[in-house]
Amino acid sequence: MDEIKSIRFEPILTSTHPATAPALAIYEAAFPLSEQIPRPKVEERIDQGIYRLWVGQRGEKVVFMAILYPLQDSDLVLLGYIATHPEARNQGIGSQFFNQVLETMREGDRYLLLEVEVPDEAEPMTQRRCEFYRRLGAKFLEDVRYILPPLSGGEPTEMCLAIAPAYKTQTLGGDRVRQLLCQLFQEVYERPLNDPLLQICLQDIPETVNLV
Repeated sequence: MDEIKSIRFEPILTSTHPATAPALAIYEAAFPLSEQIPRPKVEERIDQGIYRLWVGQRGEKVVFMAILYPLQDSDLVLLGYIATHPEARNQGIGSQFFNQVLETMREGDRYLLLEVEVPDEAEPMTQRRCEFYRRLGAKFLEDVRYILPPLSGGEPTEMCLAIAPAYKTQTLGGDRVRQLLCQLFQEVYERPLNDPLLQICLQDIPETVNLV
């Protein structure tokens, strides 16, 4: 418990900060290549203020990283990536960070938007991630298919979208969800509106989307 309390979270504003390189090493080790934005692009967006890189340090060692992306003209902030160094996993660090960020979100009347892999019985980690976010109060967009485009080669990834803390309404209009998906593809992933994956996602969105 003392080790958990000793974690210090702070935002990193430049790619040249000493904590940036070890944080991005954790990121590259934690996510498959198809889900990674290349490091030079991440560094560029940190320097431009587009990405908010957060790190957790124990003493001088970086043991945790997260990348947040405030969506333009929106009350949603995309939690793009969150990862812990293998030696520091299962110590509650992710939960501690998540609760700290959620408190900041509440104060600013903003909400985290989460991209979570669709649970797969053959992949217990995907189930644990969903359970982790649900325990912390996340609500998932029901019956919304979301396909993460391949970012560095490879295959697209089926994902779920969730919002935390619990949103101010229990439903979202279908038009808003369609607009959100278009914004994610265009603004975050630099894909055109006629992207075939986006069109697949848009075609079956219900007129009212429940948050469950």
